[in-house]
Amino acid sequence: MSSYLNQVLKDKLPDSTEIELHLFEFCNLNCAFCGQDHDSTVGMNKESILEKADTVIAFMENNELDSHIVNLMGGEIFNDLVPDYVFDAYRAFRDRVNDWVVRNNQTVRFNWVTNLIFDQTDRVERFISECDNSYISTSYDFAGRGLNAHRSQQFEENLRVFSDRITVIGFVLTKQAINRIQTRIDPFFEMLYQNYTLYFDYYVPEKSAAKMMPSERDMYDVMCYIARHYPNVYPVKDLLDNEQNQMTCYSLNKLTLLPDGQEVKCRYMEYDATDFETPIDYSSNENIIEAHLERNGCLGCEWFDRCQFRCFVQADWAELEKMDDCPFRVFFNTMETEKRLQH
Repeated sequence: MSSYLNQVLKDKLPDSTEIELHLFEFCNLNCAFCGQDHDSTVGMNKESILEKADTVIAFMENNELDSHIVNLMGGEIFNDLVPDYVFDAYRAFRDRVNDWVVRNNQTVRFNWVTNLIFDQTDRVERFISECDNSYISTSYDFAGRGLNAHRSQQFEENLRVFSDRITVIGFVLTKQAINRIQTRIDPFFEMLYQNYTLYFDYYVPEKSAAKMMPSERDMYDVMCYIARHYPNVYPVKDLLDNEQNQMTCYSLNKLTLLPDGQEVKCRYMEYDATDFETPIDYSSNENIIEAHLERNGCLGCEWFDRCQFRCFVQADWAELEKMDDCPFRVFFNTMETEKRLQH
């Protein structure tokens, strides 16, 4: 990390590293907002998965932090069509990384990311129960997933079965999802809000960005809406409750591995040079972070301590429809005004 970013963000950096592993892209769904090759089996073998374990350990060895979050995902890692020997590879991966962590007096949390669309529930239950410090996260999508009746039933049943292991349910703020949230026509989301920890994820531009990328006005509007109607949804809850917040982006202390073993940051596709406002660097996000801080006047902003920033890749997208002012600054000002009026 550059000395400049290390200096200005020293109190904003997360306390853990994030290791994001795309083990393979093979998936039983074909979501409109996902740019993966859902038929690809690249990486879906023991050798590839264990090689990623060695890369993860090397990353941990060369990092100053001793706390790590390992997110393992596909594709769909618990897909019924994934052979049992791949589950054996999952176990071997977890054991290899955990053994190193224990020997070096560090901590790790394994987060198995799944869409919960599978029938072989017993296989997954057995696997998760065998793995200490392992949890599940899943996602809910308002639009673009298109589950039929059977798949909806699978999701709801597995949500119940694994409720004790589910740490968070995420949802991606596409333009379509934002519209569904604000029209409140999704009773299932109301149930999730009452019973689970929810977190919204920023939409990262990919093949369908022209249709799905929200404008900054869209983002501002939905953040205000969530604050007023669903204030316990993260990260809005932190923005409302905390005077000091770390940034949500881990990319300054992050390892991302694609199925073929390629190391990247947050850009998983080959983009055109004109797709972003700053030059594309697949190995680092430092240039887009520095550009974002300067573009939005972050260092002189009165909300700097509370702000968690945003997805820097999304913010740097050349076609993003921007507001005249930073949407987060406007959000904080709006919430503060409403708070004063209530008192």
